[in-house]
Amino acid sequence: MIPVAEQLDRARRELAVDVPLNGRIALILIDNALELMCHQKAADVLERDRGKRTLTPTQRTDARGQVFGRKVAVLKVLGHIPPEQARAINIFHRHRNQLYHVGLRNDPVVGHLARRYFELTAGLMAPLLGKERHLRWEPTLLDETAIRVLPELATASRYKNKVGITDLAERLLSDRHEPVQGFQAALRDQLLARIDLSEADFAIIATGRSGKDDPHETLRRIQLEHDTLEELFKVRRDQDKERRRRGLPEQPLDEAFMSMARWMPILVELNGRLLPRWRPKQARLPFEPWRKQARAVGTKTDTLQTLDEFDRVLREIELLDEVMAEPIDDMHGWHQHMEDVMMDRR
Repeated sequence: MIPVAEQLDRARRELAVDVPLNGRIALILIDNALELMCHQKAADVLERDRGKRTLTPTQRTDARGQVFGRKVAVLKVLGHIPPEQARAINIFHRHRNQLYHVGLRNDPVVGHLARRYFELTAGLMAPLLGKERHLRWEPTLLDETAIRVLPELATASRYKNKVGITDLAERLLSDRHEPVQGFQAALRDQLLARIDLSEADFAIIATGRSGKDDPHETLRRIQLEHDTLEELFKVRRDQDKERRRRGLPEQPLDEAFMSMARWMPILVELNGRLLPRWRPKQARLPFEPWRKQARAVGTKTDTLQTLDEFDRVLREIELLDEVMAEPIDDMHGWHQHMEDVMMDRR
C-alpha cells in the first residue's frame, strides 16, 4: 500500500511540470502503481478461491503470473475492472512500453496520457484495494515522504493501522495541474503530426525506382511484399522447429536475397501460393481519411472514447510505417547505387 501511494503522489508532482520528461516519469510511475494494485487484487482473489476453486487453471496461472495484460484480463472477466477501463489500461500500458523500446515519438502527448491514466488509476483504487486497508510496513520504509502521503502512519500503531482508500484517492486527485491544451485537442494534433510524417515517408517510395509508378499500386505492392515475407518467415520457423524435433539441421533463409526480391515478380507469385486470399489492409491512400478521423478525435467529449479512437488511428499509422521501413531503406540504397554508377561513368 505504501509504495502505491508514494508512486502516485510522486507522479502527481511530476505532472505539475508540463514537460515531456516529467510526463514520461509520471506515466511509468502510474503504470507501476496500477500493476501493484492489480497484483494485490489478484492475490486477494486467489486467496478467496483457495477452497472454492471457481477459477479455471488458466485464470489462476494468469492471476499469479507477471504478464500484466493477462492479469488485467482475469480481473475484467471477474468484474473487478470494467471492459472499457481494461481496454484503456492496455492502451496506456502500450505507451509506457514504447518509452523503453521505440523512443519518444509521442512525446507531445505523453503528459496528457499520464494525466488520464492517473485519473483512471485513482478511480480503481477502491475497487481493487477495498474501501479500507491495513497498512503493513517495515520501519526502514517509513520516512517523511511516506508520512506526508499517508498521515495515518504517524497517528496509529504499526499493527493496528488502517487507511481509507476512498479518502486517499480523493487526496491524490485534489489540487492537480492541467495543461492549457485539452486532452482531445492534444491527441488530434499528435495524430495530424504523425500523419504528415508518414505521408512524407511514403513520398520517398511512392513512384518507385522509375519515378513513374502509380502511388496506389506502390501502396498495394509494399503491403503485399511485407505480408508475404512475414508469412514466409513464419512458415520457415515452423519448418525449422520440425527439423529440430527430428534432429536435422535448420535451413535458414537468405535474408539478403529476400531483400533483393522486393520490387520483383517473384514475391507476387509467392503471395499467391502462401496467401491466396490476401487483401491489403489499406486499399487506397489513407492519409486524407486519417486526417478526417484525427479531426473527429478533437470533437469527442468522452475521455475513453477519445483514447480508443486515437489508439486505433495511431496503430494504423504505425503499421504502415512498419510496412514502409524496408522499402524506404531499399530506395535509399538504390539511389546510392545509381549515384555510384554515374560517378563511375564520369
